[in-house]
Amino acid sequence: MQTDELETKIREILHQELAKQASTDAEPSPQLAQPEGLGNGIFQTVDAAIAAAKQTQVAYADKPLAFRKKVIKAIQDGFGPHLKEIAQAIWDETGMGTVEAKKTKLKDALYNTPGVEMLDPEVQTGDGGMTMYEYTPFGVIGVVGPSTNPGETVINNSIMMLSGGNTLFFGAHPGAKNITRWMIEHLNKYVEKATGMKNMVVSLDVPSIESVQEMMKHPDIAMLAVTGGPAVVHQALISGKKAVGAGAGNPPAIVDETANLDLAAHDVVTSCAFDNNILCTAEKEVVVEASVKDDLIQKMQTAGAFLITDADQIATLTKMTIQENGTPSRTYIGKDATVILDAAKIPYTGKPKVITFEAKKDHPLVTTEMLMPILPVVCCPDFKSALQTAVEVEGGHHHTASIHSENLPHINQAAHRMNTSIFVANGPTFAATGVGDNGYYTGAAAFTIATPTGEGTTTTKTFTRRRRFTSPEGFSLRNWEV
Repeated sequence: MQTDELETKIREILHQELAKQASTDAEPSPQLAQPEGLGNGIFQTVDAAIAAAKQTQVAYADKPLAFRKKVIKAIQDGFGPHLKEIAQAIWDETGMGTVEAKKTKLKDALYNTPGVEMLDPEVQTGDGGMTMYEYTPFGVIGVVGPSTNPGETVINNSIMMLSGGNTLFFGAHPGAKNITRWMIEHLNKYVEKATGMKNMVVSLDVPSIESVQEMMKHPDIAMLAVTGGPAVVHQALISGKKAVGAGAGNPPAIVDETANLDLAAHDVVTSCAFDNNILCTAEKEVVVEASVKDDLIQKMQTAGAFLITDADQIATLTKMTIQENGTPSRTYIGKDATVILDAAKIPYTGKPKVITFEAKKDHPLVTTEMLMPILPVVCCPDFKSALQTAVEVEGGHHHTASIHSENLPHINQAAHRMNTSIFVANGPTFAATGVGDNGYYTGAAAFTIATPTGEGTTTTKTFTRRRRFTSPEGFSLRNWEV
């Protein structure tokens, strides 16, 4: 074959191959078929939901951190304009707390939850080479949410866990199933529109206790995070999987004789009243030194507390709000103080935010986590007795405690002896969760406070594996002898 003929033949072959390649490139790349569902992360079976979340997570884990940041921004931009409507929807479904407080908590969860920025690797170098620690995903995390903070927990947990490269199966509380589903559906819409990824957070069309139990045992669930009652936390802890569990609390507020009483009264009343006390971190009782007890109670009344002194009225309140099995009556959890007073037929003036009365340390309204704006006051002769009493009434949960004092040794002693996941000095306890009555405080939002399993206020790092990479000949700026 002559040179000209050979060149012509080669051109023909190249032309054919290029035409074939152009045709192939024009075709859409094949997509893995997602398990059938109802759309936007909602499925009819646990298996289908977890299969979809796992498939998404495998692809998501290969994405760079910049992609994760894009996911988080989509969530923030999507929910941001709708916080008031979401807060109203939570209140409409659960009947607990206040709309304004929920809006504040939602804002805190959306913009104050720690994210991808926490995952910078740690590096050590030396004569023995280089060691690096990276934070890597677990996989699909099984989450159980509460009825007290349903929308906030969806946002808070999703931002932390998705920042870590995980996806989520979310088990909704039956008492907040509608708003939880709405949040999950819209979260998936926002993320898919921004990134093209589906089923980042999945849930069931009809949630149930049985489906949560099935989820906890599922082989493709790599980790559990439970924000709920003791029973469901116990189920998570015996599942055989790594579990992050939020437990009970009964936070005492200690007030010693050196405290700024005006500030202490304002803080304990405002924080107890915030969202009608359904935050597990909220002050549940006050333990005060006798020398300042009367002044403190008077200032608490000025701050919005209603004082009951009649023994029969206190007995009526106790019987009405605590069931025979010793647990709080769900009828009054998260209800306004005025609703509770009206039900107990206790007359009052104005619009009190909190109900208070003096009580012994063994009174059931002192020792029970009520989740209502009821704030008993326990009087003690001195600080030593007050601290010991606070330890007793907290119940060994090691959840949250606070102190109001200008005595630094007292603050140190209380922090040491209480040994709680959250400890606040001279402030409202809601400050430690990031929320406040006028916005949010500096610090990370915290709606899953894992006291039983020891993580405390959870962050993005809580939901990642800490992987150690070692290179004996790794890079170092040290001088080396040749």
